[in-house]
Amino acid sequence: MSVKYRAHPKKLGNGESGMVAIMVTLILMMVISLIVMGFAQISRRNQRQALDRQLSTQAFYAAETGINDVAELIKTATESGTAVAAKPDCASNGGGFYTSLVPVLDAANSVQYTCLIVNPTPTSLVYSSVGSTSTIIPLTATSGTIASLTITWQSKDATTTPATNCPASKTNVFSPTVSWDCGYGVLRFDLVPTTGSLSVGGLQSSTMTTFAVPLNPTGAGDASSFGFAAGSNALKGIVCSQTSCTLTITGLTQSQYYLRASSLYKNDALIVSASDGTGTAISLQGAQAVIDATGKAQDVLRRVQVRAPLSGSSTNRMGDFAIQSAEALCKRFAVMDGFFQSDANNVVPGVGASTANPLCQ
Repeated sequence: MSVKYRAHPKKLGNGESGMVAIMVTLILMMVISLIVMGFAQISRRNQRQALDRQLSTQAFYAAETGINDVAELIKTATESGTAVAAKPDCASNGGGFYTSLVPVLDAANSVQYTCLIVNPTPTSLVYSSVGSTSTIIPLTATSGTIASLTITWQSKDATTTPATNCPASKTNVFSPTVSWDCGYGVLRFDLVPTTGSLSVGGLQSSTMTTFAVPLNPTGAGDASSFGFAAGSNALKGIVCSQTSCTLTITGLTQSQYYLRASSLYKNDALIVSASDGTGTAISLQGAQAVIDATGKAQDVLRRVQVRAPLSGSSTNRMGDFAIQSAEALCKRFAVMDGFFQSDANNVVPGVGASTANPLCQ
């Protein structure tokens, strides 16, 4: 006869069960502590990010204040005919030109613009948007003679391939039936030397007018570098890349020119630079001043750079289709039978016909 025995689990004593409870409690406390520390870290990081954003905004506004202060100072100087002094570094003061500036905006919170740099003679002129209304650009070398001029225009369309839909040739680009899907506008510029004695006839005969048509990268264009031709009117096809269109005008011989630029069909960003006979970039005065300002709020810095127009560099205030004359103009208009067959061109008494135009009597 066999006897079977059933094993019974060993029961823990009071001491052993207490030890297990302590271990479980410690583990739970560690987990909870880690969770609390994680949330605290996230909270501190969010607070720091919010503070950094606030300080960054304050620093940016401080830099903008520096830009506006200098721009107002430059505006006052140009209106009074005072030359704008250079400020090549943070410490210089342009011979006292910038002493009126107050850089500290909020001393209690350490908000100020800490550094201002002003260059009134940059080597390149930048215009963010040139459209159908002309932009007048003075090109005056600080020293020496301008030998060549480089004009670059860039698309303002939100696309990485602005040249893809440009025409393949300059033929019929002004036809009203042509659809303009190119990302670049047709650049029209008038370039005229303005040194020496000037006259209406002399300016008209020495002005070079060019329409530069942007072509796609596979198009058959003209040479992107061509000589200055006084009194000429030309249509040029310029092969463009996906980043810009560029042309160079050579054969320039004077120290001062004026450029009138406009863009047809599309607005463009425009960059103009000049070089001497050795290809070295020339500093240009009287067109733009580059203002570089750094703002500070506690330990956060923000830097802003803008270009402020100087005297003579602005949108054509007169308008592209205005008429300016030192003499009286006939502005009356009438329709009469047979008049336009006989006296249409006779607007000045005694000129062009035996009798004076009756509309101007």
